[in-house]
Amino acid sequence: MKNVLIVSGHPDLKISVSNKTILDELEARLPQAEIRKLDELYPTYQFDIEAEHAALEKADIVIFQYPMHWYSVPGLMKLYIDKVMAHGWAYGSKGKALAGKALIVSLTTGAPAAAYSDHGIMEHSVEEFGYFLEKFAVLCKMNFKKMFYSCGMLYVPGVTTDEQKFALIDKARKQAADLVEYVKTL
Repeated sequence: MKNVLIVSGHPDLKISVSNKTILDELEARLPQAEIRKLDELYPTYQFDIEAEHAALEKADIVIFQYPMHWYSVPGLMKLYIDKVMAHGWAYGSKGKALAGKALIVSLTTGAPAAAYSDHGIMEHSVEEFGYFLEKFAVLCKMNFKKMFYSCGMLYVPGVTTDEQKFALIDKARKQAADLVEYVKTL
């Protein structure tokens, strides 16, 4: 199997149900994959650029895993993209470090699926909100492969019932299983 790198952009996995479940499932089903949990590695948001470059350079397949925040990636993942994906390394006339690598986006949303349509409150699909990552891939000469997502994954301690929590976990496991099956085809 190809080298898989999973970059988790959740800002605090200790309070996550869905993203934590997805990552746990990916770790179990893709034991050879490297998982970089940015919140654990960089609690002060000070990235080790050389370490991140080395991890990305080893990878054939890069997966971004995160919860959608304000129609985009969380601030931690945005800062990761800003700092790690440097001009001359990731893009630009001399930036070829990511060329040819596959990029897969895997995310969760708090709002239900019905919210992500022309007639829903978000007025756009989840895919439309992920457009910037497709363009990111083009700029870095990566191959944008696919977006995996589950909607309605909001967990609120003390509000979310146990039954709702177990349903979220089941949806997260299904997303991870679908993602793993897709990765195996690459």
